Amino acid sequence: MGIQKSNLNETNIKQILKENYEIEVYQIEKINKGTANIFKIKSKEKEYILKEFSQGRTEESVIKETNIINFLKNKNIKVPVYIKSKNGSFYIKYENRIIILQEYIDGYTMENNTGDYNKTIESATILGKMTEALKEYNGLKEDGIIEKWFSKESLENVIIKMMDLKSKINEDNPFKVKIEKDLEDKINISKDLLNNFNFDIINKMTITNSHGDYSVQQLIYNDKKGTTVIDFETAKKLPIIWEAMRSYSYIDVEAKNGELNLNTLVDYVKEFSKYIKLNEYDLKYAAEIYLIQIISSVFGYKQFNDDYTKNDLLDFAIFRTNLCRYLYKHSNEINSLLLQI
Repeated sequence: MGIQKSNLNETNIKQILKENYEIEVYQIEKINKGTANIFKIKSKEKEYILKEFSQGRTEESVIKETNIINFLKNKNIKVPVYIKSKNGSFYIKYENRIIILQEYIDGYTMENNTGDYNKTIESATILGKMTEALKEYNGLKEDGIIEKWFSKESLENVIIKMMDLKSKINEDNPFKVKIEKDLEDKINISKDLLNNFNFDIINKMTITNSHGDYSVQQLIYNDKKGTTVIDFETAKKLPIIWEAMRSYSYIDVEAKNGELNLNTLVDYVKEFSKYIKLNEYDLKYAAEIYLIQIISSVFGYKQFNDDYTKNDLLDFAIFRTNLCRYLYKHSNEINSLLLQI
């Protein structure tokens, strides 16, 4: 979901916070990050973050996220603190857009694949504790994620999608040959998975409540106060080894080229498994379950083909294709090592 132009300015932000939260604002700073319009607010007493979501964000999704956050807060997981309005709600609406207010989180963020060993293992600890706490949360559903990401039918459909995109790469695309080769490799790997992977295995894996988009991008670090997890909009039931594999690949600096440090990966999964019991199928097919999902995306290639300035998205697409190749080539080795945990 793209960021929509904000309906807010300094005048109406001050009015909104005064009328709905009884907060007197004396400084407003726009923060250009994420998929919402974000403002840092300073009052005499405290600092806050105000988020104005795009029109596609529903009240139900905001209620879901605030309920999860409040639940995890009571389980001593560091999460954002949402502020109730005068009418007792954790959100308000302004010109058909949802607005939330939360306490400002003092800390810093990290980019993908910039974490050293200690930061990498810390991520596994946080994921483990958070997932352990979420096991007791009622209300999360699978939301069709198995069918959408991990089914034979979804992989069949994405092969058609990749073949179509491959045929539409612009003649003047400066990375035409590279993109076509990447897509061809992804198509061939997908066909091999279709012919040789038993998709019924997924139903034997541990499927449990989780964040749904957990990675280094959802962490705010504070070396004195601890690390906060944000953005629970996509929380759902899912194959939990997928969340572990994905989050490892996005934080470890040694995985930045799509080639994993298998010793660190084993340590990551071992740390995570201190909190969530993983079964034989989770460990034996960890590489394949992540590969099936990640190979299904053409995100980045299409965007760059439409706009040659989107080099960052192309880099991300190339990273994930390199990761696909690595998982495909080393799946037996990865699974064998994880089975020893």
